[in-house]
Amino acid sequence: MGGSEIAWGTVMALWLFGMGFGARVGVGLGRGTLARLSPARVIALAGAGVMLFRAAPALTGAAAGESITTASAAWLWVAAVVPAAFAGGLAFPFLAGEIGGSGGGRAYALEAVGALAGGLLVSLILVTLGAAAALTLSFGAVVATSLWRRSRFLATIIALAGALAALPSGKILERAGWRWADHPGQLHAWRETRLQRLEATTGPPVSVYADGRLLATYPDPYTVLPRAHLVMLIHPDPKRVFAVGAAADGSVEAMVQHVDDELVLVEEDPTLLKLLPAWYGPHMAAALANPRVRPVVSDPLRAVAGSTPFDLILLFDTDPTTLRRNRTRTLEFLRTCRRHMSPSGILVMRVGIPDTYLGGAGGRLLAVLAATVSKVFPQVKPIPGEEILLVAGGPRAQITLDPEALAARLADRPLHDAAAIPEMLPLLLDTERARDLAAAIPEGAPPNTIESPRAVLLAGGIHEAHSRPSLVRLLLLLESTGPWPLAAALGLVVLALVGSTSSRKRPGASTAAVVGFCSMGWWLLLIASWQATRGSVYSEVGALTAAFMAGLAAGAAGASRWRSPSHRLPALLCAGVLLSLVLTAGTAVRFPLVAVPLLLAAGGVLTGAAFPGTAELTAHSRLRRGAGIAFAADEAGAAFAALILGILSIPWAGMATTALGLAVLELAAIPAVVIAIRRRQANS
Repeated sequence: MGGSEIAWGTVMALWLFGMGFGARVGVGLGRGTLARLSPARVIALAGAGVMLFRAAPALTGAAAGESITTASAAWLWVAAVVPAAFAGGLAFPFLAGEIGGSGGGRAYALEAVGALAGGLLVSLILVTLGAAAALTLSFGAVVATSLWRRSRFLATIIALAGALAALPSGKILERAGWRWADHPGQLHAWRETRLQRLEATTGPPVSVYADGRLLATYPDPYTVLPRAHLVMLIHPDPKRVFAVGAAADGSVEAMVQHVDDELVLVEEDPTLLKLLPAWYGPHMAAALANPRVRPVVSDPLRAVAGSTPFDLILLFDTDPTTLRRNRTRTLEFLRTCRRHMSPSGILVMRVGIPDTYLGGAGGRLLAVLAATVSKVFPQVKPIPGEEILLVAGGPRAQITLDPEALAARLADRPLHDAAAIPEMLPLLLDTERARDLAAAIPEGAPPNTIESPRAVLLAGGIHEAHSRPSLVRLLLLLESTGPWPLAAALGLVVLALVGSTSSRKRPGASTAAVVGFCSMGWWLLLIASWQATRGSVYSEVGALTAAFMAGLAAGAAGASRWRSPSHRLPALLCAGVLLSLVLTAGTAVRFPLVAVPLLLAAGGVLTGAAFPGTAELTAHSRLRRGAGIAFAADEAGAAFAALILGILSIPWAGMATTALGLAVLELAAIPAVVIAIRRRQANS
């Protein structure tokens, strides 16, 4: 909904902060009945949060179909996320005390098992029903479970009521969300998929929205189709074409007319491909059914790597505002494209900024992406417009942007399309603007790579600048200074940890915060490595997260049986340092298929195994206090990691530097833990 890494990191951090704050408050508050009703309370508050998210356009004044910026909606993110998270954290200390176990280890393990089960249930089954249906079903099931021992009849009635209300509640929320978003036209159909929420208006023209943002308007014979014809004319004989982002806007209808052999049409959401013929009508249905069109439901990384050489590769997907979207704009991906192109092959990349906005972050983003393309292709030429196109090819590529030459190619092709007008070519190419654009792209910019995803910070900053221009100026300053301010901040944290060795203040809580920070850092780095090298396949990302959660549960369950779990903390921190150094060496990027699942599971085990020890150092013989404070610190550390590492450190300093920082942080925590253990032994 927010559309950038900044929104994603902020919302995730708010959830974790809310959990931590609730756990800290719950150390001294809460009765048994209050705590046992927390699951139902969490779901009810989450439902209220979903309604706030859907009402965000009306509450923030966003235009219809616009991505909502974090700066304009920070208060709404807080109101939607924190109450449910606070309710969940509030119950943990009391329930940990009731369950028992070494340092709350059993409670931490059970909480992780519940998170794993709930995540799998939602991801595999409930997500396609929609948020309202998932929440209604869950609420009925949770309330029925809590009442089962008292009244099985009442529990059964409540569970059935939740099931019966699921589908109507989804329809009610969808209609209400459409009104709140103030989209033009009438809502014709909607569908929840594993990747996004799709909505379509009645037509013509038909507007399609993805998670509230305008995805495409069909038909668009004045913008989309002329551009599609133009890019197909750039290659003199496009027999085999690979296209990403050319389905929803209708470009495929023009492209297929130029292809001799095969047009590989890549779309990540299989549901979208099935819905487009029904929503758009017979022309789209005929284009997708054309024998020369091969729709491929896959991640672009895998689709291009598993194919024979292409004459033309078209990257029309969105700008790299997130680490996930960045995977088709990296140096490594472009090298893969080059390997799977014919010797005369041509690549066209969309850059979502106009040639009239080349100052500040817009010009810097274009420079970084152009430098990335230039590292792979010796020929690079820009096409101006509201969205710049970078045209690139090898030494044998016959790249020409001369309107007369392209008009001659158009005349030689047997096209019967009113949008293919030769008189449009001089307007689309505009040689004067193209010359000025080529001269305006600064040289010497660093490339955008997996290890240093520089484009993410710039693209996310441009998006957020729509409501807060000062933010993009700050991001530009950070991008130009390099990682030194971040290193200085890390140094201050390390000094604080070392200084705590001479203090008696909460060594368990500070250690738990370090463990939570590093565990979130490992997860972010490993998921980003997988997406950048193997693609962002929904089921695989879910399975990888499940591996981390399973490791979390196993580590906490095993450590809860140790007699003095705090004595194992130095060894666990040393193991964490080793894991961070393995990430620093780039192992996850070089060997993702093996390293990422194993390291995620290992990171989960280390995080879970450390919890009983940090809780023991904090408890002072009071299990509820130790579990609550350690859990609060763990969640707070993870929240800071989501906010700092996901938004700034990885895009700004790079993956290796971020992983090295995690190693230094855990290493600095070891002396404080050792001294705290000795003091505890002396006092006992």
